[in-house]
Amino acid sequence: METSQEYQVDLHWKEDENAEVSSLLFKDKIQIAAHYCLSHVNDDIWSAEHLFIASVASSYMTAFLRTAKNKGINYKSYKSSIRASVAISDKVSEITDILIRPTIVIIERSQINKTLKIFSLCREHSLVLNSLKIRIHIFPSVVVQ
Repeated sequence: METSQEYQVDLHWKEDENAEVSSLLFKDKIQIAAHYCLSHVNDDIWSAEHLFIASVASSYMTAFLRTAKNKGINYKSYKSSIRASVAISDKVSEITDILIRPTIVIIERSQINKTLKIFSLCREHSLVLNSLKIRIHIFPSVVVQ
């Protein structure tokens, strides 16, 4: 069965200010730098590129946690570090690779192999990652506590 869903955000920019993104669904607004990320004009405000990478990280996390729960993995925490490589030329700048280093803390040692297998499945279950046409490298870690 195929269904569809739509997402909407609104962006507002005024002269000499940063942009602000909002959604009817949320009270909070997010400040976004209104300059090219490589110009480093204001390092205190997230750039569109940082938000893009955060979207990749959170989509992968959501896919992992949903799959782990469905497969009966008992986990305590999840964190990840994500890095994007950008190729810059005179004509085009583009993200060429994304490196995701997720770490999951699980309770049962017997679930290590199952947990590692779930990391490999998550890419297909991540809406954002499925939409990308760039190289994505995933190096997971599993910690037992």
